[in-house]
Amino acid sequence: MPSLIKEILLNLFFIILALLIVPIWLEERRISDHVKTMLKTIAIGICIIFCMTFPIHTTNGFVFDLRQVAIWIGGLYGGAFSALFLSIITVVYRIIIGGTEGIIVTMIITTVQVVTCFFLYRKFTTSLSSKQRITFITLLSIGTAILTMILSHIHIDDEYQLSHIISTYFPAQPLAAFLGAYITETIQKHSELRRRIVRAEKMEVVGHLAASISHEVRNPLTVSRGFMQLLLQSERMNYKDKQYIQIAIEEIDRAEAIITDYLTFAKPAPEHVEKLNVKTEIERVIDILRPFANMSSIEIQTSLVPFAVKGERQKFQQCLLNVMKNAIEAMPNGGTLRINVSIDKDYVLIHIGDTGVGMTKEQIERLGEPYFTTKGAKGTGLGMMVVYRIVETMKGDLFIHSEVGEGTDVYMYFPSYYKSDIETSSKRSRFEQVSY
Repeated sequence: MPSLIKEILLNLFFIILALLIVPIWLEERRISDHVKTMLKTIAIGICIIFCMTFPIHTTNGFVFDLRQVAIWIGGLYGGAFSALFLSIITVVYRIIIGGTEGIIVTMIITTVQVVTCFFLYRKFTTSLSSKQRITFITLLSIGTAILTMILSHIHIDDEYQLSHIISTYFPAQPLAAFLGAYITETIQKHSELRRRIVRAEKMEVVGHLAASISHEVRNPLTVSRGFMQLLLQSERMNYKDKQYIQIAIEEIDRAEAIITDYLTFAKPAPEHVEKLNVKTEIERVIDILRPFANMSSIEIQTSLVPFAVKGERQKFQQCLLNVMKNAIEAMPNGGTLRINVSIDKDYVLIHIGDTGVGMTKEQIERLGEPYFTTKGAKGTGLGMMVVYRIVETMKGDLFIHSEVGEGTDVYMYFPSYYKSDIETSSKRSRFEQVSY
């Protein structure tokens, strides 16, 4: 029995090494998420080889290992191709080891795992909370453990040997799956928290700079614009000169708009807090953007409910306007803009989705950073900075899910007007997978 425990712990060590050390090492590297997923999958593949090389021996001669756990975690977090890669490694190495019955069982189990990962990967990563994902992997491990024992029972006639297998193999598999999924979720949470802290520090610096210079820049611009308007009204100006002055006024207005965004970002506290009807405010913003949407052949679909939140009307409208405008600009060839309002416990959820070009995970992670934009020379990056700050000042939170070529979904959570002082921790724990 001590030897059995040592072998189980050794298999666990291989799994933990692949799931803990490698992701932490990759976190500090500036490489794409695709490459990170590939390297994590390779690490789990090596883990599977080590688990099969140093298996767990029962007293009745039955040999097993925890490779199924590694395939479940690698496949569900990495995708169907990761599951296929890990399954191929498992089957090939099992053939090298030998044993007809073991090879057949391995091929059946890995096929089930690949098919399951192929159909459930998207739902697993986007629709389940952290606790649900841990539970889901644990239940799947129990399922494959039962299937393995059923298939093994075909070749094992000794009831005592079968009962011994059940008492050792059956508990080890789900416990290892629970531990592996828990480690993976913990690392992801810490990684997200680290990104939030870094972003908050950057925002703080930009906020101080904006507050210190915006007022000083706005004053001379206002004076300059006033004199240009006087020149525009002069009868001694020819048509061409008036055109140049009009262009200069428009550029000053553009600079004023940028400064206004900076001021909004730099002033975290709302000045005139009031009760806001979410349905009414969204309809006002849609009326403003409808001509722009029609020009781009955008269909606007809404499902609005008149829930109330607490905030400053102008800033709340600006927040909605920036997000919806980004969504429309992401669909240059037409598409559908979906706006839904619902309630989740004590929080009002505003979901704004588009069918546009989408974003990579790297772009999503940088949204809201100073001067980062996906619009190239046409953007300043201030729009999403302002959105994040306004949502933050309203004690809400924002999550973004996007796939390249499939569109973007923005989820904004605001405390209900009657529950605005409640912390957002419970909501974050339930919907944290949207950010990822």
